[in-house]
Amino acid sequence: MFEASPLPVERADEERTESAVVLVVLDGVRAQEIFDGPRDLTPNLHRMLDSDAVAVGAPGHGAEISASGPRFISLPGYLEIFAGRPDPACDGNACDRPPAHTLADDVRESSGADDFVLVTSWPNIARAAAADLSPFVATAGRKILSRSGVLREDPRLATLLDRGAAARAFPGEGDYRPDVHTAQVALRALELTRPRLLFVGLGDADEYAHHGDYRGYLQALRASDAFLGDLVATLARMGARGRHTTVLVTADHGRARSFTDHGARYPESARVWLVAQGGDVRGHGLIAAARRHTLSDVAPTVRALLGIAGDGRPVDEIVSGREPGAGVGVGPEWRDP
Repeated sequence: MFEASPLPVERADEERTESAVVLVVLDGVRAQEIFDGPRDLTPNLHRMLDSDAVAVGAPGHGAEISASGPRFISLPGYLEIFAGRPDPACDGNACDRPPAHTLADDVRESSGADDFVLVTSWPNIARAAAADLSPFVATAGRKILSRSGVLREDPRLATLLDRGAAARAFPGEGDYRPDVHTAQVALRALELTRPRLLFVGLGDADEYAHHGDYRGYLQALRASDAFLGDLVATLARMGARGRHTTVLVTADHGRARSFTDHGARYPESARVWLVAQGGDVRGHGLIAAARRHTLSDVAPTVRALLGIAGDGRPVDEIVSGREPGAGVGVGPEWRDP
């Protein structure tokens, strides 16, 4: 598991009871492994579903949840998550038209810029988070660092950032920071800053998939699941703030039947999934959604959980605490690609 650390003494007894959200996106992780794979592939996620988490979009359980497209690739997916609507003009992973208003701006206007923190492996996610990232605490990839003083005032977090900056990019390329470093930075940043909205983007699974390395993809998924276990443990140590925090886990796109690919040529790669745990979420297991959801529904769901007004329709199965229609099970049709 990723290394966790004790809460700083000066913050351990602080009781903050307003609602908070940790939004985790596992890049390119498809529903097949999450819901139909063996339990020991994602044991922490299954424990969440067994106890107090709900899942929307599981195969065979009601309407689907999907990226709106038309190109089912990463940056359009992240733009849709942050803006609450798709951007048809963005047809690649280097779009230069960031959204005018995002979830980050919603939080800044509601309670201040300090209440949004971004920690991601893939640097391009910074393009989707906000048109102007400078008001926010953010570290995206190995080099993008906004308001670095907030993060570097903690010696341990400064060391974690330096390790990530010096790391080899593989399984990514360019300024990509491998998930093992991003996960440690995210956990420490959560403990220190306690934002109302923490966004964590993990990308190793998608990178290994593009290499055609299914074993690497599964290892990355296991590591992401270990991060979720550490995240839940961290929140459990955060008193009232942890108890009032909802963890949302989703993907920016799915995968083609060929596994390696995704995009407009592969409409099946539109399909994603959404798991919610903690905070005001009630019930557990796989919920049969009454209507089709898209990634555009993530932003209104986050706003509803935080008590922030805004456009769009949230995922009712999460914010209304509707009881699930079925329990968790391992499907018999799970196969390696």
